[in-house]
Amino acid sequence: MKLNIVCFLLALLPVWLTAQEKLSKLLPPSSPASGILGLQPTTVLAPKSYQALETALFSNFNNNSGSIVPNDFALEFTPYWTQNHSLSVDEYLYPKSSIDQVIRNSSFSIASTQSFLLGDSTLSNALAFGYRTTFYFGNNKDREAVELFTSQLSMDQKVESKIVSEAEYLIENKKTANQKEFMAAIRNTIINAVYESGKYGRLKEAEEFAEDILAKSALIPPLDTAAPDPFLDSLYSLIGQKLSTEIVFNQFKTYVLERYGFSLDVAYAGVLNFPANKFESSYIVRQSFWVTPTYRFKDKLGFLKVMGVIRYEWYNTGYYNSYFNGVKTYENNLDYGLSVAGEFMKFSLSIELVGRKSHSEFPAGNDAEGNALYRKEQNTDFQYIASFNYNLTDQVVLSYSLGNRFEPVLNHHNTLVSLLMLNIGFGSPAKKDIDWEQ
Repeated sequence: MKLNIVCFLLALLPVWLTAQEKLSKLLPPSSPASGILGLQPTTVLAPKSYQALETALFSNFNNNSGSIVPNDFALEFTPYWTQNHSLSVDEYLYPKSSIDQVIRNSSFSIASTQSFLLGDSTLSNALAFGYRTTFYFGNNKDREAVELFTSQLSMDQKVESKIVSEAEYLIENKKTANQKEFMAAIRNTIINAVYESGKYGRLKEAEEFAEDILAKSALIPPLDTAAPDPFLDSLYSLIGQKLSTEIVFNQFKTYVLERYGFSLDVAYAGVLNFPANKFESSYIVRQSFWVTPTYRFKDKLGFLKVMGVIRYEWYNTGYYNSYFNGVKTYENNLDYGLSVAGEFMKFSLSIELVGRKSHSEFPAGNDAEGNALYRKEQNTDFQYIASFNYNLTDQVVLSYSLGNRFEPVLNHHNTLVSLLMLNIGFGSPAKKDIDWEQ
């Protein structure tokens, strides 16, 4: 069954390769649910990309099965991006209120494994559930850059609109008999539209713009007045290239895609275990809360992203005393550390360094009056993991993690991390979903 699912997902790759241009590149899997269940070894939760649905498959090389077929799964669902909200660029980047940010960035995750070990090494089923949201903090410089991009695109749009309107009028009313007459008739419209836009400071520059268009129009498909669309489409494309509209858009798209500056993730997750593999017999065994600040540099350091993490984790000691008899389990953990990530085209590399402080109270007998006594114990641990990621497409990313994790509750010396992950995204906002002129 698992192999069939993998084959089905891989069969969809040609669809993703030819999908329309997306505005949010998929990131490696980092959902709260898969994090608390231990499917993904990293503690730092990287900010989630804008995807309606993410599906992650995990294959751990450090097990006894010898199989590389993914045996654990996770899903993360963001309800807001299931619909097109026709946002302006400013609204897309900078929601008007904190409530808007919470609603837009809220995601819900689940993860599942059939290999949750109990204290007697029995395998059981476990299900994790999680929630998170992200707050982006844009500064005035960022907003000024957005305003500059939008004004440039709006200016070019107005120029093209005037030229298109005149071209349609000439064709529909049969004002010209051939391409030469058409280009002569539309010349003044091109000059006036370009000059009035303010894109060029002198009338002579606008005239040179029009002359260049007239000269290059000889190289595009000739005008057929009975079927003018091929000619008109080529002419509009020629004008757009001359205005550098596509160049401006691509620069703007990169700015939108990278989300420079500071952001803050908050997340919660819990683990539900079924020790008897029966639905009616379940326990919430562990819960976690994350705070993850992130800063994405720009300009020459635009490839660099730094993330910090504070995670508080607490255990159901009653459950662990029952099903992990004789195994020391600390009541809570405080994890703290950072991750540095570098992105280079389709390839990215991240290194995580995280420390842990564990605390608990254990029975220490009774006093003279029979009251229970407890002793406090503490422990420290350290985790370091490197992850290598490659975007097969903007919506499919393959990752491999290698390193040393925190000591697990069972098999304390089993700290090696060697994990292959495939993350697949659906429903990212596309170029057509944003009003680029607002």
